[in-house]
Amino acid sequence: MDHGGPFRSRAFALLVLTSCGECDGPSWEPGFFAGDGDGVVLHPVRDSWRVEYEGPFRVNDDDGLPRIFELTIGTPNPYGDNFLNRGDVIVEFTGEPETIEIELRRFTFAGDEAAAQKTFDKLALWAFDTSLAAPKRPTEMPAESDCRDDAWHDGCGIYVYYDGLSQLERAGADIRVTLPPDYRQSLDIVTADNLVEDTYPNRGDVCIADIHANADLDVQGGAVFVKLADDTGPAPSCPPESIAACEQHPDGAWAPSCPCATQQQMGSIAIESDKPFATDIVVDVPPSLWMSVLAENEAGDSACPVTLVDLENFVADTTQSDPLRPWRIVGDANRPSDAALAGGGFALQLTSAECEIAAVIDDPDEWHEDRAPPIAARGQITVCAGCLGDSPCEDL
Repeated sequence: MDHGGPFRSRAFALLVLTSCGECDGPSWEPGFFAGDGDGVVLHPVRDSWRVEYEGPFRVNDDDGLPRIFELTIGTPNPYGDNFLNRGDVIVEFTGEPETIEIELRRFTFAGDEAAAQKTFDKLALWAFDTSLAAPKRPTEMPAESDCRDDAWHDGCGIYVYYDGLSQLERAGADIRVTLPPDYRQSLDIVTADNLVEDTYPNRGDVCIADIHANADLDVQGGAVFVKLADDTGPAPSCPPESIAACEQHPDGAWAPSCPCATQQQMGSIAIESDKPFATDIVVDVPPSLWMSVLAENEAGDSACPVTLVDLENFVADTTQSDPLRPWRIVGDANRPSDAALAGGGFALQLTSAECEIAAVIDDPDEWHEDRAPPIAARGQITVCAGCLGDSPCEDL
């Protein structure tokens, strides 16, 4: 598929984001760490993806009721400097039934292979139940909070832990999590940019593929790509019998008194960049999905518009959006009946705090100590049907 226009650059960014080759470790090319005669030059180094954990992830109990209601990836609040991933987060709902797989791809700045490996050895997966205790070093966490000792349970967080006095400012790890397709509850993701090194502004990107679940994403200046599963409905976590009752409601399809609405099981994706950061957001939705959209660049700059591509039956709310203000769009698509609430359905709430030209590097191979990093416009929001393709985190 030729994505063209803005999607071509996004596709390239995603390809860089997820590529790692077939290597078994860091790539140490001859002369990679050579200095200029005055000393060793520090270089950005990124390891390959490595599986840190694979184990049971039972979504529902024997009665079909959810067992896991929330999964957190990335530290929501810093608990000291030793719990910061500072990198990309990738989540794919393409895993084996009742199985979770977690991978890390470590990165740092180093002057030689031994120094880089020493840092990598201290960066590890932290997977504990944050509802039982605030994050501490693994040896200080309650034994019952370890999410890897038994089947994964509700309240678990997936963080990066640095086993040392203080995590190096340029070190962290990208996180890739593969979940079973039937997980339909909540996903919370937090990531940050690694901006300490001026010549290597490594943004924390997020990519989610084939999601049915609700998601709440908090980013800085990284780009965000989310593709909803092709069969996503307006209330993914609602039981089939309740969905049928909503679709066939006597007052009209999806009337407010239908079971999924009264039980507050409508789906939602909320994406927001922290101030003062600008993020590009692309959300790919099924064309016939009943949904509401509130998308805005808070800077109010026409250089960062909200763009809708190939959406069916979208109706803008003219009381909240105006064609003369292209940085904000509010409206509904595919409203199923007059009885259905305006602003209902699967909710997309997409916000970039700024519109700006930002320096971005997605791969160590793009770095040069004497060359300014490339720049790119950030702050555009796109809602589309089909623009990310079938495998947005792998094949673009």
